[in-house]
Amino acid sequence: MNKSYILILTFSAMLLTITGCAEKDYPLAIVGDKILYKSYFEKLFVPMSNASFEENKIKAEQVFNNTLKQLTFYAYLEKNNTVPENATQMRIQSENNKLIEYVYKQEVLDRVKVGEKEIYKTYKRQKTTIWSQHILVKDENLADSIYSILKRSPERFGEMAALFSEDTNNKNNEGHLREFSGGMFVKEFEDACIKMPIGIISKPVKTPFGFHIIRVNKREFKDMKNYQTEKTAIEANLKKNLIKEEVVKSEKRLRALANMKINMDNINKLFSSLKFDSLGGIMLDSLQGAQNFVLVTSTLGNWNIKNIIEVSEREGFGKVPYNSPDALKEHIDRMVFFKTIYEKGRRMGGTLRSDFKKEIELKMAIIIEQQLVKDFRASIQTDDSLLVKYYNENIKKFTEKGRIGIYLVINDDSAKVKMVKDSLAKKNDFKHFAKIYSILKPKEFSKPDYYIYTEDDTTGYYQMAISLGKVNKVSNIFKNAGGFNLIKVMEIVPPKPTELTDNFKNGTLKNDYLKFITDSTIDYEYQKAQKELKFIVYKDKYDKLLEKILSKTKEIK
Repeated sequence: MNKSYILILTFSAMLLTITGCAEKDYPLAIVGDKILYKSYFEKLFVPMSNASFEENKIKAEQVFNNTLKQLTFYAYLEKNNTVPENATQMRIQSENNKLIEYVYKQEVLDRVKVGEKEIYKTYKRQKTTIWSQHILVKDENLADSIYSILKRSPERFGEMAALFSEDTNNKNNEGHLREFSGGMFVKEFEDACIKMPIGIISKPVKTPFGFHIIRVNKREFKDMKNYQTEKTAIEANLKKNLIKEEVVKSEKRLRALANMKINMDNINKLFSSLKFDSLGGIMLDSLQGAQNFVLVTSTLGNWNIKNIIEVSEREGFGKVPYNSPDALKEHIDRMVFFKTIYEKGRRMGGTLRSDFKKEIELKMAIIIEQQLVKDFRASIQTDDSLLVKYYNENIKKFTEKGRIGIYLVINDDSAKVKMVKDSLAKKNDFKHFAKIYSILKPKEFSKPDYYIYTEDDTTGYYQMAISLGKVNKVSNIFKNAGGFNLIKVMEIVPPKPTELTDNFKNGTLKNDYLKFITDSTIDYEYQKAQKELKFIVYKDKYDKLLEKILSKTKEIK
């Protein structure tokens, strides 16, 4: 039985255990024949827990508009029959994955039932501590012989353990196990220890490790008052184990449904006739009849190599491997098994479910927009002349901001600031006066200890320092929102354009140029597509939904 199948199917089944029932869905926007559903927005927009209402509102607008753009491109390309081939393949794979989930809900989850009695029994077992001895042997006849001896002479338990037990951890300690609770050993062993009377030697108990002769010396029950708080976790764990078992059974049922028979003789004959073209593709016309060999029969039909190639491409199974007969056999086995699941899912109506269609539509919209951006970005020319032109046109963007460093005296009382100005004529120690009279004093434990402002400063300090033009110059008194000011310039660093090195051109500049051209073109195409499609946004519904989502976030905080 193929382990990879078990992993895929177990994951699908486990995923469905955490899928809940959705609230009533409704459209927030319509573009062409595509709908932006409430469920899409709720899935894609996750409020930032530490952000303000306005910050989350801005993020929500970005998510909404981006999703609307993705659906618009999808509707536009579909209308014009220009959906990328790889996106179509991804749609097939997404549909098939959803069909696996749908079938395994029926095949696995609906068969897994855990009753209250089983949950309580497991809880009780977990709360039971057991002290016991055992003798482990592989041979059943030897186990029966040891049991016969101990039945007559139970005092020889330690002797028999030392002579015959294969459990080296305790054979020389009279077979004593350390105390344990339910869930630590295999079920068969624990079942016997839970049920058997204290002090009585058991008949041989079979487990995957061999045959055990057991004597339970003591059982002790712990506090059982936490059942209600622990039962949910116990139920989940029991279901998890049952799901694993049911997945194995379901694969057997599905393989029986497929009724698959792979013809290895014909696969080997095919390989002896294989010829390839210059690109590595199989040349079907040169197989001298081998292309008609039936390689597999199943409820899906009789498939030759041509059928296998067609189904593999159409259903997203990837390229057919020709490196060995065994590799081809494994590929065929995977194809038939999973296609049997897909067909079963379709017969059960899986593709007709609204949640199925919605999820596929959203995935397709996202994939198509990503592919459009990727393809367009790859087509953009980025030679040096274009990059240099873009750099010169956007020089401010690539210029490091100018900055100034100043000591300042700021005070609400203009008389105090004037006194400092007058005093500087006698004692040229601006920092000394700033410590005494300024609301913003020099930074005592920082280097530099003066204040730095850049060209986007709104206090007026940057402009005043630039107008002074030189280090160590002191300004006249001026007023801003903070009060009356006097500044002394300690440093002036003018704006500096980033140097056009090769690293800068091929890194930051190139990426910025590609983003600018891509975004501009995508926005243009988006506006163009909007004009050709029905385009409706239900702003009132969106606003109410957003308010509801953000109010819940506020309650949690």
